[in-house]
Amino acid sequence: MDTARAAEASAARGGLEGWTIALGIGVLALLALKCAWVCDDAYITFRVVDNLVEGWGPRWNTAERVQAYTNPLWMLSMVPLYAVTREPFYTSIALGLLTTCAAAALLAMKGARDLAGALLALSVLIASKAFVDFSTSGLENPLLHLALIGACVAHTASWAPRTRSLALGACVSAVALTRIDGLVLLAPLVALHAFQVRGLASWARLALGLAPFVAWELFSLIYYGFLLPNTAYAKLSTGIPQSELSRQGLAYLADSLAHDPVSLPAIFAALAVAFWRRERALLALASGALLHLVYVVHVGGDFMSGRFLTAPLVAAAFVLAHASLDLRLAAPLALAALCAAGLHGESPLRAPIDYAQGRKAPEFIGASGICDERGYWFTVAGLFSDNRTTEGKLHVSKGHPFAQSLRANGTKVSKIEGIGYFGYWAGPEVHLVDPMGLSDAFLARLPIYVDGAFVEPAKNAANGHDGWRIGHYYRSIPSGYIESLSDPSREIEDPRLRELRRELDLVVRGPLWSLERWRAIAAHQF
Repeated sequence: MDTARAAEASAARGGLEGWTIALGIGVLALLALKCAWVCDDAYITFRVVDNLVEGWGPRWNTAERVQAYTNPLWMLSMVPLYAVTREPFYTSIALGLLTTCAAAALLAMKGARDLAGALLALSVLIASKAFVDFSTSGLENPLLHLALIGACVAHTASWAPRTRSLALGACVSAVALTRIDGLVLLAPLVALHAFQVRGLASWARLALGLAPFVAWELFSLIYYGFLLPNTAYAKLSTGIPQSELSRQGLAYLADSLAHDPVSLPAIFAALAVAFWRRERALLALASGALLHLVYVVHVGGDFMSGRFLTAPLVAAAFVLAHASLDLRLAAPLALAALCAAGLHGESPLRAPIDYAQGRKAPEFIGASGICDERGYWFTVAGLFSDNRTTEGKLHVSKGHPFAQSLRANGTKVSKIEGIGYFGYWAGPEVHLVDPMGLSDAFLARLPIYVDGAFVEPAKNAANGHDGWRIGHYYRSIPSGYIESLSDPSREIEDPRLRELRRELDLVVRGPLWSLERWRAIAAHQF
């Protein structure tokens, strides 16, 4: 009888815990839905998705094999859904919400050792402006979070070593295919795992799990001609001194503290917990999160406030969930995170549904060029914005008037700035020239154009730098380049640039297997 009663009590406790976790995930989902939006950069990927579904291949401009996106797995995840819906706005929001809920469920049910850890981790995610903002946005963050948590669960699970190795390798592949710099965060964990299993069979399973990433890199080299996305060449080879980039990276962290009082403190709290607990897995994750912060500072951060901090935050949430903290410590930490968010007007818990509150888009750009991207685009891209579907204005769910006019007029080539919404609505028939080089292999390899007159005055005033803004590196388009795109008889005037253009055209336009193309690939790989 006593055994039966104990079993019933245990089942009741398990049911109560399950419902409590479900309630926490539900709160997170509602907050993410309240803050749902889709940013301009997401539409760079959506133009590729549209071209792929329409039979043009995974290209941004249909005439060129250029990888203008950084998130292959997210792009491919959108393809089957887009093939059915034929619209990216609601589709990407739904996919982001579902993926976020799956990540939170995996964290709370498989990553946490007890209910206190699960609720602490969920409280941190609920209170984080960065995490909630980028649970939608159309960007790859939700899938990156799910893959990261999957890797953590695979390493800490009580499975057979070979099974854990295969699962870890597959999740690492998913991370790399979602955003390749996520490997920085997971490097210590993978190294620890390889050291602990110490067997050829387990190492072979780990390598097998990594096979999808290796296969993609092989495809990328053959099809695009490069191992890295084109955006890496456009953003990482600018010639800006490292000291300036690092200073901008520190400004990125400071901006996060000013607008999101939870994310960075939670990361450092997890670092302290990991070093206090001294468990190898937690130390590896904490080290990875710290490495990721160093990487963020090194590259200068990002122009989207908080976007690059959600991955180390998820690692921190796993550390807090898995550390078996006493309720007397876990409860105050969770309460502190929720209170910090509740006292801050921009947090998901406090911010109104009308997030812009009448503010104009440029007002959301700070002194260092870092932007509250959800605020910047809310009016035209917020799910609950009253102005999103206003006729005659740019709005993401119905179209871009000027882009649609290009289609109607039969324009073949056009130079634009801001290639996301515009690029998607312009359609595949219009070849678009991006002065930042994100979608253009030739322009990505030209020196950046540092001249205040070239940048819009409002943006330049908010830069805090001499004519450049992080993530926005303009190139001076060579004379004759745009004309040559619509008239092959025209050529670039500068002989040196003309030769560079010829070689890169071999890579992105020439026959895949020609020897001359592969010579050009080898010459311009790095």
